[in-house]
Amino acid sequence: MKSKADILNAIPSGMDLETYFDSLTIFEKRELITELDVCKGHFEKNLKPKMYLALFSYISSIICYFGIREEWFIYYLIGINVPLSIFLFLDIKDTSFYTKAIKKLEKRMSQ
Repeated sequence: MKSKADILNAIPSGMDLETYFDSLTIFEKRELITELDVCKGHFEKNLKPKMYLALFSYISSIICYFGIREEWFIYYLIGINVPLSIFLFLDIKDTSFYTKAIKKLEKRMSQ
């Protein structure tokens, strides 16, 4: 029985994705792209709720700051929004990595 991401997990250390991709058969290449697409889907699924949470947090922070107008409150809001922004950025970065990798490998496959 085949476990998930067999081809993706079989990348030898020190070998980049493109070189590994070129060494595969056509069926393995398609499977690798499918496995990368599954990874991308995982990150995209988690990205939407974080984007909505960040948007809500930013808007609430602006409204609350202008309602309270205390200097200490801006530090409180920054303390909440900065970590949220960092996690959101990391998820966007991961999603774009997989998207770019899939497009690049599909392009190489069609050549």
